[in-house]
Amino acid sequence: MPQAGGLNLKTLFVPGPYDNLALPLKGALGPNANLSSLDYGTLSDDTSQLAARSEALVLGPGAEAACELASEDGEIQFVQFTGCRQSSLAVNALQANGLTVANAAPVIAPFVAEHTVSLIHAALALAGQRARPISELVIGIVGLGNVGIEVARHFAEVGASIVYHDIRTVVQGYATEVGARRHSLDRMLLNADVVSVHVSDTPHTPGVISDRELKLMKSGAVLVNTSLPEALDESDVAQALASGKLGAVALGVMETYPDSQPGPLSGQDKVITELSDATDREVVLKAVAALVAHNLKRVEAGDPPRGLIDPVGFPGVGDPSFWSSRLAPRQP
Repeated sequence: MPQAGGLNLKTLFVPGPYDNLALPLKGALGPNANLSSLDYGTLSDDTSQLAARSEALVLGPGAEAACELASEDGEIQFVQFTGCRQSSLAVNALQANGLTVANAAPVIAPFVAEHTVSLIHAALALAGQRARPISELVIGIVGLGNVGIEVARHFAEVGASIVYHDIRTVVQGYATEVGARRHSLDRMLLNADVVSVHVSDTPHTPGVISDRELKLMKSGAVLVNTSLPEALDESDVAQALASGKLGAVALGVMETYPDSQPGPLSGQDKVITELSDATDREVVLKAVAALVAHNLKRVEAGDPPRGLIDPVGFPGVGDPSFWSSRLAPRQP
């Protein structure tokens, strides 16, 4: 018999390898929740049976690959990622099988945006532009999603001009709210004093900012990345710094190298590194747990969850974002 006041939706939680979400999630769901946990790193013969009996799948940071447990012939109808870095290809596959998919971007984005804004100001100071009025700056946002819009909103409120590039058609209200103008990637790079990267995990993400894109940027511009480390070609960025093309770089994420060898941007005078995972903070963990509990209850009631992930489509000819350096044929 279902227990009154509890979550009856049969939910399987797969924590990541360094996941601290389990206790906050259990607290948010309450003692009567129909919740099972699975260590994805030590799969057993019971794994498939446990997944087959579940109706919802919650994946901790680092456990995104476990989305394969939501197979076509199972009972799982809802997949909740507790981070923001899930693969678009994995999400598209889940959605193609009729599953509802959400992530925790609505509650994580403000914290990542706060970190990004701090890095932008630090990078501007390192580039010798501390005294320059913000109202004179053009802030370029690569990816106007949950984090990008928060960063854009902050700088729009203090008078900066906002331009952005996104392969998706952004919800119009977002761009209008901050007065953001949509450009191709090339045009945005040519005009921006600050380029802030907020891309998701898609086939186009690796090296989206590489040698060609760096050569298009304004001389002395600053580059900030708090999304995915592979979005930047770090060797090309190091060369742009050495040549004086870039004024400064600020990173919230970096590539890792074999045997803990330093990367091309390690120890650079004009590079700020403040590596931070928002989901490690207690206040964020509690917010994520509350969101997950809220979403499970909404799905159980037949309502859409917060953080619902829209299918990612790629633009066609005629869309302004088609004429980017990554989506259109171009000369080197």
